[in-house]
Amino acid sequence: MTAIPKNMGVPMSNIITEEMSQLQRMIMETVAKREILKKEMHDWYENHSNEKFQGLRDLILTDGVLSELDSNYKRLWDIHNARNSIRA
Repeated sequence: MTAIPKNMGVPMSNIITEEMSQLQRMIMETVAKREILKKEMHDWYENHSNEKFQGLRDLILTDGVLSELDSNYKRLWDIHNARNSIRA
């Protein structure tokens, strides 16, 4: 799948590989999971202000997974689209 945005009036082609598309889906799923955990944590502290959130470990792990997915996506983006950013 190739998107063609405009950069200063010059069309440029951004390459999105299948692996990048899979990473995008995984990032979206992980963000959704993270938002659920954040809501659960908010609700937990509303009712248990003196106790540690039971899902804190899951939230920390989810943040780590999200960071890794983002880094992998950026690495692939840079590999496949470096030529486009040089021309811009």
